[in-house]
Amino acid sequence: MGLSAAACTDSSSGTPKARSGGPVWVEGQGPTEASGFMRVQTPTSATEVKGAVQSGFQDTTYLISFTAPTADAETFIADLRPEEALRANTPRDSKTYTTITPWSHLGLPEPETEQRVRTASVCPPCIKDERRATVQSITIFIQDIGDGRARVYLKAF
Repeated sequence: MGLSAAACTDSSSGTPKARSGGPVWVEGQGPTEASGFMRVQTPTSATEVKGAVQSGFQDTTYLISFTAPTADAETFIADLRPEEALRANTPRDSKTYTTITPWSHLGLPEPETEQRVRTASVCPPCIKDERRATVQSITIFIQDIGDGRARVYLKAF
């Protein structure tokens, strides 16, 4: 018990130590690093490619998003080999929805709060996808943004 208390207090004053750490965005890390970690290549038709890396308590999270013609986005997602078919996402209230890894960091809305979004996930080691054996999980969102285009959001760790 004494060891535990000592680890959480300033030994000179006995006051609790301020927590350090927490999720932080890694400066200079963007879509290149995110796509490299996920072992994905955005379609050549992709535009508005954005990415970020967040170092967290236990895991580093990688975000990448882009827009592309819907057919190209669907082909891209099929290559990820989702464990189940994409399903419609029921939008959450954008005023109350919070997440530890916000897409707002990239100037994007949270896909969970948007209309016309489908979602799925994949565990590359579970499906024996050797290309992505070091990736534990990829959460996939695809949003129909109209005019035959889609926005893809990928979050991986």
